[in-house]
Amino acid sequence: MTIKILDLFAGAGGLSLGFEMVKDNQGNPVFELHRAVEIDKFACDTLRKRHGDEKVIEGDITKYNIAKKIVDECKGKIFVVVGGIPCQSFSLIGPRSGFGKKIERFKKDKRDNLYEHFRDIVGDIQPNIIVIENVKGILSKRDSKKKKIIDKLVSDFEKLGYNFENEKGAKWNILNAANFGVPQKRERVILIGIKKSWKSVKVPEIQPTHFDAKCDNPDDFVSNGLLPYVSVYEAIGDLPRVSPKVTYTGLTEEQKEKIKKKNVLINNGKDKIELNRNRFEKHLNKISQSGQNFFGFVRSNGYKYIDHHTTRSHQISDIELFKLMRQGETAKYFAERRPDLAEKYIKYSLLSFKDKYRKQKAKDPSTTVFAHLEKDGNRFIHPTQARTYTPREAARTQSFPDYFIFEGPMTKKFRQIGNAVPPLMSYNIAKTLYKVLRK
Repeated sequence: MTIKILDLFAGAGGLSLGFEMVKDNQGNPVFELHRAVEIDKFACDTLRKRHGDEKVIEGDITKYNIAKKIVDECKGKIFVVVGGIPCQSFSLIGPRSGFGKKIERFKKDKRDNLYEHFRDIVGDIQPNIIVIENVKGILSKRDSKKKKIIDKLVSDFEKLGYNFENEKGAKWNILNAANFGVPQKRERVILIGIKKSWKSVKVPEIQPTHFDAKCDNPDDFVSNGLLPYVSVYEAIGDLPRVSPKVTYTGLTEEQKEKIKKKNVLINNGKDKIELNRNRFEKHLNKISQSGQNFFGFVRSNGYKYIDHHTTRSHQISDIELFKLMRQGETAKYFAERRPDLAEKYIKYSLLSFKDKYRKQKAKDPSTTVFAHLEKDGNRFIHPTQARTYTPREAARTQSFPDYFIFEGPMTKKFRQIGNAVPPLMSYNIAKTLYKVLRK
C-alpha cells in the first residue's frame, strides 16, 4: 500500500514528484500523490495532465471553501504533507534587495503569513510527517514585531506536536541542490517535522551524494563515496543546437524586411522532437559518472522525445552581446573588460543591474534558476550558443525528467520551472524519510 501525500502550494509538483520516484526493494512506488493544491492556472493544467482532475485542487488556500475542500478530501488519508510555501517576500534577490523599491512595505507582507494556512490544514489533517521548503531569506526575515518568521513557524508546528530537531540539535537544514546531483547551485531551507505521538525519533539528516571538486580536500569526499557536481554541459550538452530568431525591436522597416527573410531560415526548435539516440549515446560516453547518474534520473524510462526545446527570440544587440561575453561573465565584468562594447549593447543601468546578463559556465553547475525566467532569460545565457536557455534546458537544470510536460505558453512554462523544488533533491529527502518509515 502506498503512502499518501498532500502537496500544498504545489506549483508544477516538483516536491511531490521527488517523493513519487522513490521505489521499494521490489521496484514499487512508495509514495503516492493524493491531492495537489495550487492557485496558478497553468501549473494546475500541468498537474491535471499528469494526475487527472480528481487529484488537483485549483484555488487560493487562504479561502475558506478551498481549505474546507482540502480537509474534507484528505483527513484520515494523508501520511505526509509537503509544501514550498511561496517565498517572494523572503527572497533576497527580489524586493528585499532594495533596488527601485520602497523597502518599508516589505517589512510587513501578507505573504509572510501564508505558512499559517499551511499550519492550520496540518492541524486539521494531522499527518505523521511534514516537509517545508523555502529560500534562505526566511532565516533572516522578521515580522512587524521584530520576531523571526522561522522561529514563529517552528514554534507553531511544535505546538501542534511535531519535532524538528535532528541529531545535531538543528531544527532546519540548508541544502544545496548541487550536493544531490542537480546541475545547479541552489541553496534552500528544508524543515522536516515528525509527529511526536507517532514516533519519538530525531529528524534524519539528508546526506549529500555529490561535492564540489574544486574544494580543498576532494579526496576525502571521493573516499566517502561522493561524486563531483554535475555540470551544465553534462546536463544539456546532448540537446540539439537551436538558434534564436531576431525580434523587430528598434529596427527600420527596411531592416525588418531583411530580418523577416532570415528568420524563416532559422531553426529555433520545436515543442516536440524525437530523441536522436545516436547523439544521446555519444554524449553519455563523453561525460562523467555524475552526469551518467543524472541521466539515470531524468531519462529513467526510455522516453522517446525531447519536449519544449525551443528558444526565445532576441534583439540583434543581445545576440551580439551573448557572442562577446565569456563563460561565467556577468554584465558588470563584461563592462569592465570592454566598456566600449558595453555602452553599445547593454541597455540597463549597471548601478542596479550588475548581473542582468550572465553567461553560464559549461563545466560548472548553473547558478540558481528562478521564476524571473518568465520575463527574460538573460541570466541564463547558454555557454556556447548565442541565446538564453530553452524551457527544456531550464527543466534539466532543475532535474525534471524529460517525460515531464509543462502546460501553457513558453513564459508560463518558465515560471513553473523556476518556482519548482528540484525533483532530484526532493527524491533524496524522500529516500531518507523512507528509511525512517521502514524502521
